[in-house]
Amino acid sequence: MSENNTDRKYGVIGKALLFAATIVWGSSFVILKDTLTMLGNGNFTFFVLACRFLIAGVIFSAVSLGKFRKLDRKLALHGVLLGVMLFSAYSVQTIALNFTTPSKNAFLTDVYCVFVPFLSWFILKKKPSPKNFVAAGMCLTGVLIIAFFGRVETGENEVLGDGLTVLCGLFYALQMVYIAKYREDDSMLLLTVEILTVAVLCSLTSAIFEFPRHYAELKLTFEAGWKILYLGIMATCFAQFAQIYGQKWTSATTASIIMCFEGVFGVVFELIFGYNNLNAYIITGFSLIFLTLIVNETDWGGIKRKIEERKKDLKK
Repeated sequence: MSENNTDRKYGVIGKALLFAATIVWGSSFVILKDTLTMLGNGNFTFFVLACRFLIAGVIFSAVSLGKFRKLDRKLALHGVLLGVMLFSAYSVQTIALNFTTPSKNAFLTDVYCVFVPFLSWFILKKKPSPKNFVAAGMCLTGVLIIAFFGRVETGENEVLGDGLTVLCGLFYALQMVYIAKYREDDSMLLLTVEILTVAVLCSLTSAIFEFPRHYAELKLTFEAGWKILYLGIMATCFAQFAQIYGQKWTSATTASIIMCFEGVFGVVFELIFGYNNLNAYIITGFSLIFLTLIVNETDWGGIKRKIEERKKDLKK
């Protein structure tokens, strides 16, 4: 198999992994919402996050047991930095939920599709192609249509909540770009350190801010337990694994556009479970987001060359 065919094969695998992650993350919005309500009226967000990342951290640690001898200071620092970025994204997103609506929170997070091309250019010194910018702009337009017009609920202070959500998108964008920067590191070790860092930070946050004020409200049930297991095993362990390995064979810009489908799948699952109703704005936004993939993945230069070659053949 030629090098180009091999690269193409791994590129398809990488994109498939990223799509799988977005489907699982999309399903997690409904499950997380139900779990938070069951545990204590939404007052144990960081406790649930801590459980999710501890479950994933234990699994990754077990898988990476034989590799820990390779863990050096440089890789550990890379993992901790990624963990701080991911924790910051989750934290700001969670705080923003207190002021804006869940649907806007979910979709406005996807503004990372606009941040990533510029951050890649600045940090990785990789100038995105014009089609990357066009695709990112289309994706953002679709996201904004759904976030601002495709929902019926309202928040308490949406300006503040929306601003915090955009900041959350910036943290996610930084994480994606730095995953691309550290792609030469051992992916499993890097991921293990990242996930354990988030687990520790979430545990400390919950212990300091949640339990002292709301410990009497905590209600652990069997249903909440299996949902936490799903969030830990699928929405954290599998999805984070799929992201970090998917990005090994996919550019950060392309990965950010694919991962915007998290919000799309989130609304799909809301529709399936009766939490939302389909409307013209959602259909329009979805259509634009789907078109971004066509714009981003089409070899426009190759099409232009074939057209020019065809014109030359006709003149002969």
